[in-house]
Amino acid sequence: MKNVFNLMLIFSLLFLGAERLQAQQEEKFTLSGHVKDADTGEELISASLYIEELKTGNVTNVYGYYSITLPKGNYKVTYNYIGYQDFVIEISLDADMRKDIELLGSLNAFDEVTIVAEEEEKDKNVQSVDMSKITVDIEAVKKMPALFGEVDIIKTIQLLPGVKSVGEGTSGFYVRGGNADQNLVLLDEAPIYNASHLLGFFSSFNPDAIKDMQLSKGAIDARYGGRLSSVLDIRMKEGNSKSFAGAGGIGSIMSRLAIEAPLGDKGSFIVSGRRSYLDIMAKLVLAARDSDEADTDFSFYFYDLNAKANYRLNQNDRLFASGYFGRDVMADPNEGFDISWGNKTSTLRWNHIFSPKLFSNLTFYYSSYDYGLGVEEGISNIDWDSNLTEYSTKADFTYYPSPNHNVEMGFQSILHQLSPGQISLVEQGELLSEIKIENANSLENAAYISDEYTLNNDFTVKLGLRVSSLHNIGPKTHTLLDENYQELDSVRYEGGIYNSYYNLEPRLGLRYSLSDQQSIKASYNRTTQYIQQASNGNAATPFDIWFTSSPVVKPQLADQYTLGYFRNFNQNAFEFSIEVYYKNFKSAIDFKERAQLLLNKNLESELRIGKARAYGLEVMLKKDKGRLTGWLSYTYSKIEKNIDQINDGNWYNAKYDKPHDLALVASYALSKRISLSSNFVYSSGNAVTFPTGKYVYKNTVIPVYSDRNSARLPNFHRMDFSLTLRGKKNDTRRWKSEYVFSIYNVYNRKNALAINFKQDQTQANQTYAEKLSVFSIIPSVSYNVKF
Repeated sequence: MKNVFNLMLIFSLLFLGAERLQAQQEEKFTLSGHVKDADTGEELISASLYIEELKTGNVTNVYGYYSITLPKGNYKVTYNYIGYQDFVIEISLDADMRKDIELLGSLNAFDEVTIVAEEEEKDKNVQSVDMSKITVDIEAVKKMPALFGEVDIIKTIQLLPGVKSVGEGTSGFYVRGGNADQNLVLLDEAPIYNASHLLGFFSSFNPDAIKDMQLSKGAIDARYGGRLSSVLDIRMKEGNSKSFAGAGGIGSIMSRLAIEAPLGDKGSFIVSGRRSYLDIMAKLVLAARDSDEADTDFSFYFYDLNAKANYRLNQNDRLFASGYFGRDVMADPNEGFDISWGNKTSTLRWNHIFSPKLFSNLTFYYSSYDYGLGVEEGISNIDWDSNLTEYSTKADFTYYPSPNHNVEMGFQSILHQLSPGQISLVEQGELLSEIKIENANSLENAAYISDEYTLNNDFTVKLGLRVSSLHNIGPKTHTLLDENYQELDSVRYEGGIYNSYYNLEPRLGLRYSLSDQQSIKASYNRTTQYIQQASNGNAATPFDIWFTSSPVVKPQLADQYTLGYFRNFNQNAFEFSIEVYYKNFKSAIDFKERAQLLLNKNLESELRIGKARAYGLEVMLKKDKGRLTGWLSYTYSKIEKNIDQINDGNWYNAKYDKPHDLALVASYALSKRISLSSNFVYSSGNAVTFPTGKYVYKNTVIPVYSDRNSARLPNFHRMDFSLTLRGKKNDTRRWKSEYVFSIYNVYNRKNALAINFKQDQTQANQTYAEKLSVFSIIPSVSYNVKF
């Protein structure tokens, strides 16, 4: 790995050498600093600065820091950010200069509804080399109609091209042919392994605590790794550094509250929490009906807590500490069961500016996901527990040699500790028996370098290389299998590293401008995944288990090729893009029929390994200006697998293959107090395996099934609607409020979650199909405040 990393450095230094030769010919200096929100002091991610005289500029990183090196001279610098007023300064650059800029908002989430954007800011989608990457505006998310009126940022992701929903109302998603576990979901750089509440109907992310959210579907930056299909990078707010503030809401099934305030004059903090009350509401309804069940101790709820603080040690050093804790509880003492699951993360980061051109961030994080099931039968208790824990150290460096040249490099080390499952039987406090799947530990390492270079106004290239490895750590016993996945023998590995994998992951991005408002882009990237989820169903559940690559299971690899055309229309009021992609998967994983996954000491024998492919076309038209805003997205895609032991070795549809996906999202401002929003979604039905025949054995109907996933559920479609009524515009109090009235599934479509075939008990040898639907029309109301 050392030799490979040296090659990566040489690769970048080729460009740096050219920069240095040019710098010797003319005197240059660096303008740097942070761009912040003037009201809250929050750093703004991807804010733009534009140098009018040179027709060039740059953007802030995820910590609001910018750096641009220019020839000595006088310049007019324009800073802008969507939804904020431009800030213009004139400078005489004859030495390195530090400028921290604060931008005033041109809109307030409760007061204004029209987004105004300057051309320099809006052209970024065309002029940037990035493609297959979408930044989601949190304030726009809050306007959208939602299930039970509860804003959910993950469900917004499902409305984007190339992203498919796991199932109606759920927060899981598939991206460009990848399974749900092939999405890397990060909260302040710590991975979230189960990003949902209430069995998937709500995501783990409180919108009051979220600052920024970016989804990368292709051309994934070299600094990200460990998953095949996408990265959802979510950043929490830092907190208001100017004054005490808060936000919250009361909805149909949950309430939330966020508090933020300064820490002296050098920092700030935010604390945000939510709690659902389905269990409380159920008891109230039962009590109103004088039901005997009103006194039950049945519990079915979730809660989560976000907290973050930051402190500036000096002009060049800043510390961040953040954490998340979320939990779901289902329990009924009368029935003798208790189920719970949840995530915990904590992140500590240190920003350091070595020089105006060199920015660094050092991250330490801890992430844990666990679930437990307890069953009580008389004097006996059965307890089942599982846990996944990660510890990581990560260092990232960004170097800005010139306005046309950015270099990123860094490394990461992750310790995975997996406890797949343990079940114990206890009677009168005495342990009678215990089944435990042996723990699996591994160390994942990576180093990367990425170089973005603008050759001229028309052409930009972004080259990257990531080198990754996985090392299995004993003690561990593995079962050796033959080509038919039959057990041959077992081998015992004691402490230390007993197996290793190494992979190169090249990344390439190209952008060619046809004009100021249109460009063609292309990208290639290879990704590697060393840890994956075992799941038999169409949707992930809290009890799915994670397992790592091993001497038996090789890492999964994916190569993706993407080509796109990007165009802005009508003075940047409209953004249009069309992308085509092809994706090839190696060592793709599926499971045999009726696989036994839970508490299986030989899980690897249930796997089936082969290859997969995905290809598709994505179209998006987006409007950000005027009273009417929103987007229209369409995706055509195909996802297939080929595994020797499944479907007679022929290609078959993946369970999440849905060829057609259409989403229309619109928001219209009737006035500055009243706005309307609506979503419409349409998609092909999920691929499923249905019986195609039957035979009768001893008066029991035995179904004969089709090829795997050769049938489909009925097509899915649904429309939602919401109306937002804000407080009076001339209200000068700090307390600002709004009511949101929502209708989910306006025309009461009975979409099929599943179709089950059952034997008719009244007619011999007869079967019938039964459609399972979850949601009908659901009205709701919520009340939101900011103060």
